[in-house]
Amino acid sequence: MNLLQLTANASSPPGFTAWIILGFIFLLLGLTVGEPTAASLGIAAIITAIAALSVSSVALQIVLWGVLSIALTVLLRGMVPTATRNGQPDTQATVSEAIPKGGIGWVSYEGGLWKARCQISDITIKSGQTVHVVGRQGLTLIVLPMDFPEEEEEYDTVS
Repeated sequence: MNLLQLTANASSPPGFTAWIILGFIFLLLGLTVGEPTAASLGIAAIITAIAALSVSSVALQIVLWGVLSIALTVLLRGMVPTATRNGQPDTQATVSEAIPKGGIGWVSYEGGLWKARCQISDITIKSGQTVHVVGRQGLTLIVLPMDFPEEEEEYDTVS
């Protein structure tokens, strides 16, 4: 017996048809709005509909739906990347391995280590400095130092 035959059958278990309809409504809402909470309510309703085939107590079905909804919401929320407080990505990183002039070093950015190079190719950025992330090329961050070093004498003076 397939799902359509079961929902059309007048002898289907109590609540089965309602749970299926509710599940698909929540799934469509979750897809339309892009909110994982609505999708988790839909998935929980469909699982509850399947459980309704063997559990005839509507009160028990509601409890099952509630527990599944909470568990799936927590699970799906953990899979969605979170934005920073203002909705913008973090723009600061800390240099872990010095970035040589025109070369690539490593920075700690948003909890991970990233390759990084300075946007200005004739500046060396020392380990421990804070840098501003201005872009990304592939898996390499493009950074600028927060404070530029004083210009060093490139030429020795002859006495």
